[in-house]
Parts: sequence; C-alpha cells; structure tokens
Amino acid sequence: MPAMSTLDWFGLVGPYVVFFVMLIAYYVWEGKREQRLRERYDESRDASQTGWDRTEEADHAE
Repeated sequence: MPAMSTLDWFGLVGPYVVFFVMLIAYYVWEGKREQRLRERYDESRDASQTGWDRTEEADHAE
C-alpha cells in the first residue's frame, strides 16, 4: 500500500474539519441569538410587570 500524499490527507480530513468548524460557528451564533431573545423577553416581562411598554415610554418622552 503506497503512502498517503498531503492531498490525500486533505481529502480525508478536510470534510471533518469543515463540519466541526461550521458546527462550532452554529453554536456560537445560536448562543448569541438565544441571549438576545432572553434579554428581549426579560425586558418585555419587566415592562408588563410595571405597567409600561415601549410605546408608552416613547409617548412620555416627548
């Protein structure tokens, strides 16, 4: 059996590296998205508990 060349190694390992890099990027992206949604939910929950919402705040700011 002949030794594997560098190109053969890239062909064998490359798809796995690409997959794991994309998987890590997805988890980072979804983590940031979840954090934004959680902050938005907390803001809306706080506003509903105090009786204020964004439109009322905008009306009173004028």
